[in-house]
Parts: sequence; structure tokens; C-alpha cells
Amino acid sequence: MRLTPIFLLICISGWYCSAIDVAIQHNSEVVDRTFPEQKPSGFLTDEEGNETPQQNQEKIRVVVMPIEVTGERWGGQFSDAIALHLMKTNRFDVLERSYLERVLREQKLHQTGLIDPSTGAKIGRILGAKFIITGEAIPLRYQDAGGEYHDNMVDTCTIKIIDVETASHYAIIRKEPGIAWDWTYRFMWAIPMSMIWDREDILIDSTKYDEIAQQVVTRFVNTLQYGSPGF
Repeated sequence: MRLTPIFLLICISGWYCSAIDVAIQHNSEVVDRTFPEQKPSGFLTDEEGNETPQQNQEKIRVVVMPIEVTGERWGGQFSDAIALHLMKTNRFDVLERSYLERVLREQKLHQTGLIDPSTGAKIGRILGAKFIITGEAIPLRYQDAGGEYHDNMVDTCTIKIIDVETASHYAIIRKEPGIAWDWTYRFMWAIPMSMIWDREDILIDSTKYDEIAQQVVTRFVNTLQYGSPGF
């Protein structure tokens, strides 16, 4: 029982540290047909990811654009990670990027033009997509206490989800500088009382682009279903 106040104090301290925030502009109209009832969560479990949708549930078609990462070439891999985690939920139909590139050529548009909601909505309607996901990121180049360099880390990023139907932002998901705290990392920090995982370990693990992609998808799924990103 003596550990409980300490555990709560550490969790609360993590609560106010850097996290991934979500701003929602409006509710989705396809939620009831796509998502079964469940509690919002900070986790995408294998059990959830392997669910087979019921026949009365429709998959949401999305297009994931390459994320523009300043000074790096792994923006395509970052967007591929987002697409992968979307597909693992078994609730999204992720459109092959080659189809998008062909439509852009036919419409004489550049990919950067999709940052504008009206342009993105136009292309989304041509592709039959519900959402277009685009964004920008600033990488974190980090040298740990042992002198080892770590790359493929995200310092900050802003992911914009464009609702094709309304030609506006459905949601904006932003990672602030520092550790991307969620419940997994709060438990890692609190339960062993930092004797196994220190803040540097958590910083390195939580800011890899694949981990950020998973957190982004988790919050997107929760906002679609509940209007709340979870933690």
C-alpha cells in the first residue's frame, strides 16, 4: 500500500509531460457502421487488430500521404508505418499510393497541394476516400549517455486528417518535443520505479517513427468512435 501514492505521483507527473495531443473539428458520420462498442483505450491490442468486421460494418477508405520530415528521407517509411497500423485494425481500406500518384498526374497537382483541405477533398472524392492523412515532422537526432547515436526519431510532428466530405480538417494530431507519453510508458516508468527504464530509454523507445505512427492511429481510432483520443 505504501507504493500506491508514489505510483500515482509518478503517473501524474508523466501526465503533464510531453504527449500526443488531438484537436477534433467535428464528429464522423460513419462511426456506427464501422466500430463496435468498446471502451476507449491507449492500446491497439492484437485481439482488436485481428477482429473480423461484421457484415454490417464498412471499412473506411483512407489515403496516407508521405510525411514531410525536415532534412530526412524516411517520410515515406513514416507514412507506411501509419498505413500499416491502420490496416492492422481491420477497419480501414488504405489506398495504394500509386493510384494517388496517377490521379495527381492526371489532375496536374503536386503532393504538397494535398495539405490544403479543399484540394485534398477534391482528390479524395476522385479516389472514393473518406479521409486523407498528411503531415510534417521534425526529426530528433539523439546521442545517448553512452555516446551512441539514434536516428529515425520524431521530435515534433503534426498529422492532419482531412475529411473529404466536408473539405475540412477532421482532426489534427500533434506530438510535442520530448517523450511521447502514453499509458504503456507511464507504467514502464512507474512500476519498476525507474530502476529498469530511465527517461532516456523511454525517450528513445517512444519517439521512433513506428511507435509514433501507432500512437497516432490509436488516437485517430478513438476520436472516430468516441470523439476522444484516449491516452
